[in-house]
Amino acid sequence: MLFCAALQFGASIPLGIFSATVSSRLKFLGVRAAGTDIALFGGFLAAFTMMVGASVLWAMSYPEVTSSAPALQALYRIQFALGGPGFSVPFGVLIAGIAVTSWFYRLLPKWLLIAGFLIAAAGVLSWLDILLPQALPLIPLTRFPGFLWLIVVGFKLPSTIDRGKSWQP
Repeated sequence: MLFCAALQFGASIPLGIFSATVSSRLKFLGVRAAGTDIALFGGFLAAFTMMVGASVLWAMSYPEVTSSAPALQALYRIQFALGGPGFSVPFGVLIAGIAVTSWFYRLLPKWLLIAGFLIAAAGVLSWLDILLPQALPLIPLTRFPGFLWLIVVGFKLPSTIDRGKSWQP
């Protein structure tokens, strides 16, 4: 559990850096829409909840905590809230911010944008898990395909401005 907490904590930093980088890239490509700032907000919040959730998981690894069932149960619930919907909702907002602005400015292939819309919808709707346990599958449907989607976006997002392909509002 300690190793998992350390890896999650460490992974939150590249997520925050990627969020800042992709937001900056979209602005460099001429996107003048709120979507860049929405993506930045979602990415920073997802990285923050990931870091805090990993910290709670780290606290749960100590024998003094594991010997207290009520403390362990409370920390487990907090960690699940942060690492479950607390992560997947802002992660979906990050993906939605990238996908929507890329759609309007024609920066990414349509198949990738449609996949982004589906992943973002799953992420944003994963808050329903708080009320309905049946919505639990939305969390892994956001997390795992979402990271793959971000990797592909990192390769597919243009590095230069193509004035003939995009439009300016």
